[in-house]
Amino acid sequence: MNPAIIYGGMTLEDKNYVNQLLPQRYRAKSFLLTERTKPEKIENILKENNIVYPIILKPNNGCRGRNVQLIKDKKQTADYLQNYNNEDLLLEEYIDYPNEIGVFYIRMPNEKKGFISGIVEKKGIEVKGNGETTLGQLVKYNLRYHSFYPDIFNGNSYYQNYIPEKNEKVLLSTIGNHARGATFYNASDNISHEITDLFNEICFSVDGFYYGRFDVKFNTWEELKAGKNFKIIELNGAASEPTFIYDPNHSYLFAIKTIIKHWNFMYKIAKINRQNGYQFTNITECWRILKEFNPFIV
Repeated sequence: MNPAIIYGGMTLEDKNYVNQLLPQRYRAKSFLLTERTKPEKIENILKENNIVYPIILKPNNGCRGRNVQLIKDKKQTADYLQNYNNEDLLLEEYIDYPNEIGVFYIRMPNEKKGFISGIVEKKGIEVKGNGETTLGQLVKYNLRYHSFYPDIFNGNSYYQNYIPEKNEKVLLSTIGNHARGATFYNASDNISHEITDLFNEICFSVDGFYYGRFDVKFNTWEELKAGKNFKIIELNGAASEPTFIYDPNHSYLFAIKTIIKHWNFMYKIAKINRQNGYQFTNITECWRILKEFNPFIV
């Protein structure tokens, strides 16, 4: 259904390959690191491309925030490689724009323009001080964040005994992933002709992409509408979720209806692609992929 991406992006996405499909002016700089990369190679890449810390390191075939880490210095680079260097990794420049969203885009293969079905706004782990309670306590006794307590202070610039002043907001994680503590909010009210035109331009430049979610960091909504000061940090294909369904104010029924609606679009796109001569992955190959993705299947 996305011929440009292996298996349409349903599973085992090669993030580096997908990144290269996008024009460089729209995306964060990224570099593939093969298995057993040495820290010195990363330092050379940074120097050659005028990139400074912090940076992002993550698996090239990861999902749901697995092993994604903000790296602040050479020591953290060495520590990360020591722990996770048994697979291909992706090095990305850190985009420090304050806002992050997921833009779900759909286009029928026989049409020149598509549409945005929804936008999710992602907020990282943030707590507000009261002038008395330590940062560690604010996290530990927060119903949403307490399970992330062991990871939050690993390499963080704030110590768990730090006492934020009253109403002081402390951002403890900028990784916009549900599994890493981020909260998702439905920001679909911000869909506009300007933003739709921008993503039509981006997507039409990628031959064979029709369905998926762009993860985007940007400065302000006004600048995004003008096509300024934003970067795509990831593109996800057929396995993408319309993550605006996870807004705390949405119901389970709303989520189910939205997913079914998107699957229906996926089916229509795949049907048109088949009529246009594209071949589907056969059942044998699908079963092989499923077993590779889920080791409990025999």
